[in-house]
Amino acid sequence: MYQSWGLSASLAVSQFVLPTLSTQFPLFPQSHPEGYQFNPLLHLPGISPYFDAIGSGLDHGAPRYCEVTAASYLVRHAAIYANDNDYEQFMEPFLKKLSSTYSRASGKTRKGWKGPLKFFDKWQTPIPDPENQLEEITPQGIQDSKKVGKHLLSRYPKLVPTTKTIYADKKARTQDTAKAFVKVFPQKVEVVQMDIENKTSFHSQDPHKACNAFSKKPGDEELGKFTEIYTPPIIARLAPFSPVDLEPKDIMGLQQLCGYESAITGKVSKICDVFTDSEWMAYEYAWDMKYSLMVGHGNPLSPYLGFPWLNTTSKLMSKFHAPMHDDSNPEIPDDDGQRFFLAFTHREVPPFIATALGLFNSSNAHAEDFPLDKINWSRSWRMTELIPFLGHVGIEKLTCDIPGGQKPSEYIRIIANSAPRPIPDCQDGPGSSCNFDRFTEIVELGMQVYGDFDGICQNNGNDGTKTELWR
Repeated sequence: MYQSWGLSASLAVSQFVLPTLSTQFPLFPQSHPEGYQFNPLLHLPGISPYFDAIGSGLDHGAPRYCEVTAASYLVRHAAIYANDNDYEQFMEPFLKKLSSTYSRASGKTRKGWKGPLKFFDKWQTPIPDPENQLEEITPQGIQDSKKVGKHLLSRYPKLVPTTKTIYADKKARTQDTAKAFVKVFPQKVEVVQMDIENKTSFHSQDPHKACNAFSKKPGDEELGKFTEIYTPPIIARLAPFSPVDLEPKDIMGLQQLCGYESAITGKVSKICDVFTDSEWMAYEYAWDMKYSLMVGHGNPLSPYLGFPWLNTTSKLMSKFHAPMHDDSNPEIPDDDGQRFFLAFTHREVPPFIATALGLFNSSNAHAEDFPLDKINWSRSWRMTELIPFLGHVGIEKLTCDIPGGQKPSEYIRIIANSAPRPIPDCQDGPGSSCNFDRFTEIVELGMQVYGDFDGICQNNGNDGTKTELWR
């Protein structure tokens, strides 16, 4: 088990994980011959510290003879103390049971915890003030924002100086993440708040918050059923070491505390060692199922919520596409020379983008089925590689001067956590990129099918905001 998930940037080329580091740095891909060791922090959808995805194995740098001439990213906010629903539904019930085992004499040491749970005698919750801490970014999250910011900016040394503004919605966690990112730019960069007054941009950056039909409930029932299936053997294994009766939600809460505590402190939680590799894989499967049904291929709304950003970005990059287009289209912002764009959002949004383009979707006969009686090991929908804290999805415009070609050609690559993700319907360019014109065609066809945002969202002609789900 790793004692850290980080790498020193100066040793990035070696791609070895150093088990002695205690603070978080972006992970780099590690192959099995280099000493593979199971790490649960790479299997916690939605709550893992950031790491670079391996993806399809393609080079993370620009393909040969190509240069990235524009890039736009959606970045999830940094680590928070806990999501309120995760805390209230799963972690808090266990923490209350834990508190019930304090010794009446000292009030500092708990009694009855044994074996692999012995550390709970003196363990302290990483969320001592949930009333004020839930949903708030952590001090470690601020540090991680700067580190991942430097890592992301290092990909585009020629584009970074063009950045004048970056964007974030009004939530404190996205604003705080954006402000931390700003500090790693070599020049002054303004953080622009996106709100309902910027309807087109708001729909692109936070589509689920502008859609009355969207709900976080899809997948809850399936998550509950699978939890009832995979946790009883764990409960039976841990029962001899626990002074309280453990229930399925307690197991889920413990596994979530592993992720949140690790992200809060920057060090691997002792709770992570409590569970076996197979038990972690069951947890990962449960939440992949939940996210598939809530924000992925299992939700018919997902492509409607993913195409607005693809459409906005496609039009933006068309302005940089040779030959230059005129300024007659009001949906295209004025060209101020900026070529590197960042917008900070929430965990729901990158999966919408991935779903719209058909990414993280299996091509085998089982597709992305999520049976409740077993794990679908062949699935491609693995959200740890897309939505850890500070996870991101990006679009790169490549200009390639290939020997023998008549003139430079332009292509598009989709990036997810630093790894290229080929578009299933278009991957015949350098590095399995997509011809720029073909990409714009894909987006235009997608908008023809999934472009009725307000209609499908049942916004009924209103501005599309939905304060009741603003979280």
